[in-house]
Amino acid sequence: MLAGAPLGTARGVGVLVHGRDQGPDVMLDVAERLGLGDAVAYVLPVAAGRSWYPGRYYEPVADNEPHVTWSLECFEAAIEVARSGGLPLERVVAAGFSQGACLVAELVARRPRRFAGVAVLTGTLLGPDGSEVRPGRVDGLPMFFGSGRYDEWIRLERAESTARAFQRAGAEVVFETYEDPEHHVTAQAVSGVRKLFERALARD
Repeated sequence: MLAGAPLGTARGVGVLVHGRDQGPDVMLDVAERLGLGDAVAYVLPVAAGRSWYPGRYYEPVADNEPHVTWSLECFEAAIEVARSGGLPLERVVAAGFSQGACLVAELVARRPRRFAGVAVLTGTLLGPDGSEVRPGRVDGLPMFFGSGRYDEWIRLERAESTARAFQRAGAEVVFETYEDPEHHVTAQAVSGVRKLFERALARD
């Protein structure tokens, strides 16, 4: 699904990935809340059956295959669509919420590259504690993490651990913790994503 400015005229592109039991409408709402007008185009991948993988983030990755591999390939295709208007990868922001955030983190860890920015909203790398993939070098990559202290779906400690792993891999990490117990994209999280876009657009 496409939204926002046409890919051929946009100055930046966002690949926004929804969570479990959601559709692209959730991330379309995030795009609208970003308020970036005709400066940014959005590519919104859609999960078959409203889920990117069947289990939970803390289960062995093999137990969620082949769905994890299929989903990562879907994201790769979305990135190619994002670049089809002629913008370089340095103008593409990748952002995901919940299950989508877990897979965005997994993609960047396994296949590091220089996005304009990456937002992991209530997410973590996949696998049991201590077995997560070690991120490849992402020197200078702006990354924003936002997680709720009392979120029932993603433990704050795991989100923090993922942020530290990317920081060790060279990312410029901003991590925010929210008191809001609801499992949703908060206004503060939207603000954090907006800053990634503004940073990219300021390079003009």
